[in-house]
Amino acid sequence: MEYTRTYSIRKGEYFADALKRAGKEFIPTNCIINKLLPGLGATHCELIAPRKSIIIEPNVPVIESKAKKHKNALAVYKGVTVRKIIDFLEDNHDRHYKLLTTPEGFAKIKEAMQTVGIDMYEECFILFDECEKLVQDVHYRDSIREPMNDFFLFQNKALISATPIIPEKDNRFDGFARVLIQPDYAYRQKLKLITTNNVLETLQEVIEAKRGTVCIFCNSIDSIDSFYRLIPKLSNACTFCSEDGQYKLWKGNRRKKSMMITELERYNFFTSRFYSAVDIISPNPPHVIFISDLFGATQSVIDPATEAIQIIGRFRGGVNSVTHIASIRPDLECMSSTEIDDWIRGASTVYNNWKSQLTRTSNIGERTLLQEAIGENSYLPYLDDKGKPDPFLIANFYEKEQVKRLYTSTDLLCDAYRQTDYFVFSHEERLMPVSDNERMAIQHRLAKKKRAELIVRKLEEMEKMSRTTDKKLQKRYQRMLGNLITSTADRYIYDCFCCFGADFIRQSDYNENKLRTALNVSSEHTIKKSAQMRISIQRTFPIGSELSVQEAKSMLKQVYKKMGLNTGRGITTKELEQYAEIENNRNRTGRTIKILKFK
Repeated sequence: MEYTRTYSIRKGEYFADALKRAGKEFIPTNCIINKLLPGLGATHCELIAPRKSIIIEPNVPVIESKAKKHKNALAVYKGVTVRKIIDFLEDNHDRHYKLLTTPEGFAKIKEAMQTVGIDMYEECFILFDECEKLVQDVHYRDSIREPMNDFFLFQNKALISATPIIPEKDNRFDGFARVLIQPDYAYRQKLKLITTNNVLETLQEVIEAKRGTVCIFCNSIDSIDSFYRLIPKLSNACTFCSEDGQYKLWKGNRRKKSMMITELERYNFFTSRFYSAVDIISPNPPHVIFISDLFGATQSVIDPATEAIQIIGRFRGGVNSVTHIASIRPDLECMSSTEIDDWIRGASTVYNNWKSQLTRTSNIGERTLLQEAIGENSYLPYLDDKGKPDPFLIANFYEKEQVKRLYTSTDLLCDAYRQTDYFVFSHEERLMPVSDNERMAIQHRLAKKKRAELIVRKLEEMEKMSRTTDKKLQKRYQRMLGNLITSTADRYIYDCFCCFGADFIRQSDYNENKLRTALNVSSEHTIKKSAQMRISIQRTFPIGSELSVQEAKSMLKQVYKKMGLNTGRGITTKELEQYAEIENNRNRTGRTIKILKFK
């Protein structure tokens, strides 16, 4: 974005201070403001401005928290009625009232204004805060753009964010000034990017190294749920998320969850899109971790130029450290800007041809098929309710594909962080013998034999690690082994690998019965050769004792039973010969054996 005005801000100053130095009493109209740094108090600046205002915020928590601090403010969201807004307007008509609303709540404000006869376009200043959400969230939250048609009718209006995104193809913004709030001090935040093929293990290692409060941002409830299950340290974490996310976690064993941030736990999960713009208060600066789990959930990508900056800005008291753990997927399908241009151009041509053809034909067959094609096609999600291309939906298309593309290459993701000019950036690659994709394939996707083949291959690759004396590497090995060996069948494979090696398992064709039999025979052999077995034999069969064959068999069976061996098969006195020299005799009652000496 090219800027038409730049206002400087000094260390320790707020947004209002920068405006005053530039000769502005409050936020100027018809402008898009990049405040560059979150937490400068831009919304507060409008809340105390001597004018009537409508402030649109993307989410409920920030609206509630800000409205509570200002007597002349009303928070408008789901559950707040038009009647309540009317009462507020009538009670505060002679004050500089402030209506804080979600995009979905704006229609209720409009209805209330019309009811009491207020021309809101003339009387109120409208501010759209965190305006990048208009583009980033519109694909799953269509209602976020509902106020925009009215927005352009206001005489006094502005959009603001630390990371603004404006649709390039929307000519309604052509007359808007682009304003930059430029710090005149060092403000960049340290961030460590760890690219890895195993997000699960890397997250465990990172949180083990952190002392104090840890806040983990992940845009996938399913990924968060898997971290709960597979990382013991996180079993008592709390997740701050939407109602839908809460329900998913409730089904997953009633884990701690909340929509309102009151007090942080030792470990905390946040769905970062849901918690845009809300203040997170922590007594001590927390460690912040971003998770982009590309094999578990492709929607967990985080945009370095917007979301990463916004997340850090949520912590008004600063942060202790920032770490981004990301998997890279070279095979991730995404489109370049040129490809999107071509797609939209082609789709638009075909769609408009269908509509034109429909107006020209009276043939029932043609009309039926054309109506079916027009009513169900992949171009429709980019059109507004009048069938025209929607700038925000199309901008979202470009934005999503651009961010996905960053995660196809480590270099692209690193470059994206460097280009933000917000981070002091470092990078580490952390590769593991077992990747997230392989772990999930073993646990969920592979047929039994394919699963066994992959486990054996991974055990071979991890064999050197199993013998390491490095405590950190040994911990990593034990955790990865625990995530690899998760069933009884897996245990047979692992035990056979340790006893007989990988080739034996392959020669057994990964057959579970063969492996189990081999382990039983091997276990029996080991027990029979043990010192404890020799001691038991010597105590049971003293030197010089002479016993009938039946007595000897019965006594030997009791020894085997105490040692945990199988006693269901036939046992012979010949088995004693591996422990003692025996003399065989016969008397009037039958055969006997005599213990001469122990070997």
